[in-house]
Amino acid sequence: MKHLVRLCLFVFLWSVALQWQPTPAFAQQPPAQRITAPEMLPAHTLGLVRIPNAPLLAERFRDTSLGRVFQDRQMQPLVAKLYGTAQDAFKQVEQVIGVPLDQLLKIPQGEICVAFVASEDRDQEQGFVVIIDTKDEVVQARKLLQAAETMAAKNGGTRTTEKFGEHEINVFTKIGNLRVFQIEREGTFIFTTTRAIMDSVLVNATGAGLERTLAQTDKFSTLINRCVGPDEGQPHFIWYADPIAIVRRLATGSLAATGLALFPALGLDGLQAVGGTMTFSSGEFDQVQHMHVLLDNPRIGVIDAIGLASGEMTPEAWVPADCISYSTIHWDLRHTINVSTRLFNGLMGEGALERQIQEKIGNNLGADVLAEIVPQLSGRATHVQWVERPVRINSPCFLAGLQLKDPKAAKPIFDKVISKHSGTMEKQRYGNTEYWSIKTPPPRQKSKSGMEIRVPLPCIGIINDYVVFTDSMKAFQEAVNANTNPENSLSTSLDFKIVANKISRQPGGDAPGALTFERPEEGLRFWYEMANAENTRKRLADQANRNQFFNSVQQALKDHPLPPFEVISEYMAPGGGMLVSDPTGIHYMTFGLKRK
Repeated sequence: MKHLVRLCLFVFLWSVALQWQPTPAFAQQPPAQRITAPEMLPAHTLGLVRIPNAPLLAERFRDTSLGRVFQDRQMQPLVAKLYGTAQDAFKQVEQVIGVPLDQLLKIPQGEICVAFVASEDRDQEQGFVVIIDTKDEVVQARKLLQAAETMAAKNGGTRTTEKFGEHEINVFTKIGNLRVFQIEREGTFIFTTTRAIMDSVLVNATGAGLERTLAQTDKFSTLINRCVGPDEGQPHFIWYADPIAIVRRLATGSLAATGLALFPALGLDGLQAVGGTMTFSSGEFDQVQHMHVLLDNPRIGVIDAIGLASGEMTPEAWVPADCISYSTIHWDLRHTINVSTRLFNGLMGEGALERQIQEKIGNNLGADVLAEIVPQLSGRATHVQWVERPVRINSPCFLAGLQLKDPKAAKPIFDKVISKHSGTMEKQRYGNTEYWSIKTPPPRQKSKSGMEIRVPLPCIGIINDYVVFTDSMKAFQEAVNANTNPENSLSTSLDFKIVANKISRQPGGDAPGALTFERPEEGLRFWYEMANAENTRKRLADQANRNQFFNSVQQALKDHPLPPFEVISEYMAPGGGMLVSDPTGIHYMTFGLKRK
């Protein structure tokens, strides 16, 4: 990782000499469609992050709800002031590199990609690749890189050249403990940390076609294709990793060898790859994110223990309508336990997992987990985030619910657990609902930074057919209110119904294993109230007395106060997501809708 950081810094700071020019072989090539990074990178690329088109990403982001907030006429004075503060802070860097901040941000004019490459042959050194397409900003890029080369030379760094056919590769030394290889092709700068990797990339970049590329691998193409939804267009951000191959390549020592030997027995080698995409302002969506876990089919071992199921996704009556987020999942507990027991006991001995569960969990609860608790659970679990007011730094709190098959049958076991902990629990009542609060030591009223904090008051109780646990008594009471008054429940919300309808139209959305719902407006309201809170202003004033940057921020907020929240919230629309299991693996997709 430290090598990656050094290389990324080098890419933006190092340069070839001014007198160096592209070789005639590159210069004489007719204009053609640019080869993308996956088409340059070798097949044994084990991870990458990639922006296919940096200017397009910036353009589409400006069209998102957050981008439109920044462009609102009432927000513009504050945004401009803060950007000016950032420019002023950058002045010292500008004096060294000779490029102001606004021009620096314009240098990437096409693709940006950072990749990790490592073959199965341990005799070949692994390394990183960075590809940046600067197009018409190539002169500024060379200017920036040359300034950085001059700086590095003062520390003993050197530049030499090596040949690749008719082409020259620049070689920079003493970049930390690395050598870095660099070449420019039609405004695209390519950097690698080994000569072998540079040779592989150039073979593909020049169209020789002698090496199999990442784009031609089944893992990469299958995963990325699954992460592009209907009518979404080209993703604006892509990431990919082959975690098992990375572990195999980097693991060293006898302990690592022992762990790697267990992979087949545990079925972990069935995890082929993970990756995802992000797309902004596409069709009816403000933003869309995909993440896919590519798995072998059929699944065995640990992979088979994933017991994702499907079922009802409508919010429970006790979920408050003004929550920040809501998520629910259906899980086949019995399948997960059976597979896990077989695997664990196969390694540790008969009955080992059962004993571990009881010793670590059951004895503390006061009930037999596998014999008494698990049979009472349906497999549906729900998590809700809600803001307790007045707003403080830790005002967001949670509600977690586990669905019971039969609340009456589960009641004696629940009472048994409560009785075990009677000394630390206190019986409460709100309306017609009984619940128990957990006694805790008197907490601090302020954080170490001096900010006021919410005092957590954990509670547990049964609402309808759910055991509900929370870290806020007010949240539990709000859940009771929602359960009693349907108009206060998320289940009757039009926003949720719209989001659920959009999910049902996605691949696998007719029967997802999990569903999420989010209200960015409510989350933003929390941060808005925090920004305007008296304690926040006092804390900022304290920092401003010691730091010029915070002083500038304080002055910006004083000269250009935040507009009314309604100005910001009018750009926000709800969003959601889903988790599905399909023949290729596990897929997670989230989105935000556009405000009309």
